[in-house]
Amino acid sequence: MVITNFEEARKYLSLVPNIDFGGCGIAAISLYRWVKQNEGESPGIILLYSPFKGEVGSCRKGPSHCGIEYKEKILDRSEVIPLDLYSNWMKISEGGMINLLNALDNWNETFDRKHVPVIGKHLGIDLSDVCIKAE
Repeated sequence: MVITNFEEARKYLSLVPNIDFGGCGIAAISLYRWVKQNEGESPGIILLYSPFKGEVGSCRKGPSHCGIEYKEKILDRSEVIPLDLYSNWMKISEGGMINLLNALDNWNETFDRKHVPVIGKHLGIDLSDVCIKAE
């Protein structure tokens, strides 16, 4: 069954194991492509950087979190993202996000990328340009 509304797409992504531990970029590109395909809009893809306020240091190579700008809100798979918790944020293009996603050493390995084709199938979107594993 292909998902046909935005909130259902977000709800589905919330059920993917460990999506919050290295899969937020996959969720962001999935929501971006779902909206683009089904609503004819191109929401912004947003990268958020820590340190979170109160966090001491960060050794991340990539963003701390990812979401999309949709209907004047910054959202991830489950909530409105409070931008004031992050030290910096920026928009990135679809192609830039794919390049970032495919730099596999930038992401938490807890999220198993074997879920990527399943996400694409359930949402009815093409994620074939997202690397599943290092080659």
